[in-house]
Amino acid sequence: MSSSDNQFVQMSDEELQYEEECQKLEKRGKRLRRAALSTGILTVISIICTIYTTIAVRWVLIEWQQPEKTAYEITEAMFMFKLGIFFDLVVCVTDIVIGVTLGLIMVGAGVNPATAVTIVTFKVVQQAISAANVIFLVAAGVLLDEQNAIYDVVQKYFYSDNMPPIGTQISYMFLLVNQYGHYIQQIFGGVYMFLLGFTICLWGVFPRYMGYCMCLAGCGYVINSGLFLFWPGYDGIVTWLLLLPALVTHFWLAGWLLVNTPHPSKNRDLWGSSSSRKREETAQEMVMAYEQPQPQDPVLKPTNAPRTPQQP
Repeated sequence: MSSSDNQFVQMSDEELQYEEECQKLEKRGKRLRRAALSTGILTVISIICTIYTTIAVRWVLIEWQQPEKTAYEITEAMFMFKLGIFFDLVVCVTDIVIGVTLGLIMVGAGVNPATAVTIVTFKVVQQAISAANVIFLVAAGVLLDEQNAIYDVVQKYFYSDNMPPIGTQISYMFLLVNQYGHYIQQIFGGVYMFLLGFTICLWGVFPRYMGYCMCLAGCGYVINSGLFLFWPGYDGIVTWLLLLPALVTHFWLAGWLLVNTPHPSKNRDLWGSSSSRKREETAQEMVMAYEQPQPQDPVLKPTNAPRTPQQP
């Protein structure tokens, strides 16, 4: 086989490998797009449920300065209260799925897997606390629901011959414990958002300004919850200011995931070269080798050519 034939076979092999790498990158891009779209839809569902539980339950039905009025409002609007409990459970489930899919998206885009696992862990712990916290809402509803199957038993042992009714007092305590449990889970949520924002700023999977906003939102979550838990007499005077970045970030993330595809990561060398980076470098080398013009073989002169006579 001549050298030109060998050169043609070698170029064909390089072209085949290049096509295979392009197909792999195209398939990975499609998987990232599907994951981003599903995550965006779940994020929208989580936002809608959170808005309902915040406004309909924590703002409308609960009056922290008037326990008797709170018990009366919940009793009269029990369906609204139970719907809020259901939406809280929906948020717990969807947020766990969102955290896991975001972790898979980051790993698929080239982020260090240990970093993605750390972020997902904080999200799962946050929702585990939130799910356990819903039990106190259920207990308060049991004490205040007049349509409950054991309403007669509750009325006999918690309301009769008690002034004020001990059932109202216990239900108010359950609601209060739920509120402070909500602050505790927000601390883990704030750490999750800060780590996710820092990862976005460092690796660039999502827009970097979104990462900056997430870092700010995570700090706001932690500071706001810390003030409610540890600052005596704090009445939430700066809560809106602290939680405003979180509100913007959630809508921004949901909208971006619905219409965009995550970018390949940029700064993986900070934690070591990953296998995906090596594959991409190999593909780039193949492209450069394929696009470079191949040097042609030099023409060899025959050895038996007559020599020119030397001039004296």
